[in-house]
Amino acid sequence: NFVNKYTGKTYPAMFRRSGFAFAAAVLCTSVFSENVQAFVPSMKKSNSVSTRLPFSAMNKITSQTTSSQITSQGSQLSMAFFDDFLEKTDEKTREKENVSYLEGVQKRVERINALEATIEELGDDELQAKTQEFRERLAKGEDINGPILEEAFAVVREAAWRVLEMRHYDVQIMGGLILHDGRLAEMATGEGKTLVSTLPCYLNSLLDGKSSYVITVNDYLARRDMEKMGQVHRFLGLKVGLIQSDMDEDQRKKEYASDVVYVTNSELGFDYLRDHLALSPAQTVLPGGAGEFDGFCVVDEADSVLIDEARTPLIISKQVDAPANKYATANTLAGALQKDVHYTVDEKNKNCILTEQGYQDSENALGIPSLFAIQADGAAWAPYVTNAVKAKELFTKDIEYTILSDEDGNKNGVGIIDAFTGRVLDGRRWSDGLHQSIEAKEGIAVSQQSQVIAKVTYQTLFRQFTRLSGMTGTAIADAGEFEITYDLKVTPVPTALPIARRDYPDVAFKTRKAANDALIKEVTNVGGGQPDGRPCLIGTTSVQQSEMLVEALAEKGIKAELLNASPKNAPRESEIVAQAGRAGVVTVATNMAGRGTDILLGGCPTTMARIKTRSILVEQGVVSSEEALTLPPSPAEEYFPCPLNDDIMFMLKDAASTIRAHYGNHISAIDLDELLTVATDTTEAEDDDVHVVKLRNAAEAVKETYKEI
Repeated sequence: NFVNKYTGKTYPAMFRRSGFAFAAAVLCTSVFSENVQAFVPSMKKSNSVSTRLPFSAMNKITSQTTSSQITSQGSQLSMAFFDDFLEKTDEKTREKENVSYLEGVQKRVERINALEATIEELGDDELQAKTQEFRERLAKGEDINGPILEEAFAVVREAAWRVLEMRHYDVQIMGGLILHDGRLAEMATGEGKTLVSTLPCYLNSLLDGKSSYVITVNDYLARRDMEKMGQVHRFLGLKVGLIQSDMDEDQRKKEYASDVVYVTNSELGFDYLRDHLALSPAQTVLPGGAGEFDGFCVVDEADSVLIDEARTPLIISKQVDAPANKYATANTLAGALQKDVHYTVDEKNKNCILTEQGYQDSENALGIPSLFAIQADGAAWAPYVTNAVKAKELFTKDIEYTILSDEDGNKNGVGIIDAFTGRVLDGRRWSDGLHQSIEAKEGIAVSQQSQVIAKVTYQTLFRQFTRLSGMTGTAIADAGEFEITYDLKVTPVPTALPIARRDYPDVAFKTRKAANDALIKEVTNVGGGQPDGRPCLIGTTSVQQSEMLVEALAEKGIKAELLNASPKNAPRESEIVAQAGRAGVVTVATNMAGRGTDILLGGCPTTMARIKTRSILVEQGVVSSEEALTLPPSPAEEYFPCPLNDDIMFMLKDAASTIRAHYGNHISAIDLDELLTVATDTTEAEDDDVHVVKLRNAAEAVKETYKEI
């Protein structure tokens, strides 16, 4: 149409459909250069243009336009026009395809609802027997996408109601169908994505020898989801596994053999790398040994895992001796070099480049002919100097890294802070000498340096699953990237009810101090820190900022809990989240610490009861004093909503005594966690041991007491 309007000629419709005319239009925008810029915006707003630019005007334009103008201005205009065209076309095509797809999904939801009355009539034994029935039908070759899908979803919905008293909404059933189809479901915050994952995970785990994997962003979420949603799977006869960072090889192999496995993206990735480095199949932990993941995978917070964290590959390295003198000398030299004189800094790409003067002055200072000349130790000076400058300009303490200390308070290393979670990445190190350069900068004894021996990207890792899906609250903006990189089509899921949350406009301030002052004033106005005030959650972008805010609030007399996933706070994460919804409580969190966790208004009595029960068991010597140090510290008594009466305290102590008698000695911290998981599970077995029954009754009594408050 663009060409037709300007030339007065009519091109066949087939050329317009094929894009021929559009290509000519792009060419025209380059020729018309800046004179067309005033015309194109108006053309984009209207479907028709009444005025044609005559050829005499075109000749005038081209005669007055230099080649450089055509190249710079015309190409920018044409590319923007081209990108805008493609983006809008993709959005419309995607939206149209999703509408058609959701119509088909809705019909399946209606058929699942029709089965509800029949499934409700089944007793617990009959409902649990459905699992074996489904397995036999699938083994005989029945299509997993046929009627068995609808029956399985109806069974899970009923099981969730009986076990958790949580019934899947229709939109959650819709979300489960989307995940089963290997798509990415975009569900709004609070719509129950965790419950949605139980539907496809149950069905796909019934295939012979196939496991379902639920990928979360941290250990806490993996454990929380396994403990709560795992109850549904266990009720239906499935084995549920959990992978945690402190597990050994034998424990991992046992857990990976489960029907449904809850694991973080990093733990899965490093287990995959370690399996590839194993010398025999017996040393591997993943099912079937190293290779393709032959199963179903659903990634929670998919935008964070598959895009944000996927920018950095997972690496396993070995340690080799580092020349401490070279690092110290390079650090001293970097301190003398000046920015924009001896080197330039590329903040975006995290890189520093020496200038010609930088090379010359560095070589003169070191007394060598060239920074790239190989020295007696077999290495050149260039990487040492460059890393020292990077450490100086690009890496800031308490933002990119933190100083690690031993029990006596002596500095003994540098810990990397995850930019997305705020957590210190235990055991992770920067490669190529950068880690040692930062240690030299901080005056810490230089450690051995890393040499990469295995590496994998998240893109490569997750594309190995035979069935990949994901769910998140924000995906449409990155739909194109998900589709190209992971072959995941993004499908928005409608909310169960109209969104009641009110979103206010953003407010911008010239300085950080002004923003903090306004924030503290807002917290004060809503009663933050007062017994009858509103609970407040404050999000920050760094560990340093969150700690500064807590100090600023304290100066105003407001006590705030800190959730920034630094080593000193990470063990208390569940404790902090459990009480974040209580009246007047103020919680400050980094942007990813605790992401995906539910903050219940009034507080979470179940989690508080578990923490109190664990505290009493530790006091009663169920675990040894050494093992107790690996558990989160017990909170002060004022943390809990109310004191417990003598009868409940007797029940807890009696349960502790029975546990000690059953095991004959102390149990490990991991065993205690597993025991608490079983005891707080709403499903009971007729053959439960006496110590489990007593612990369950005591924990239930604690929960009911806290629930009233």
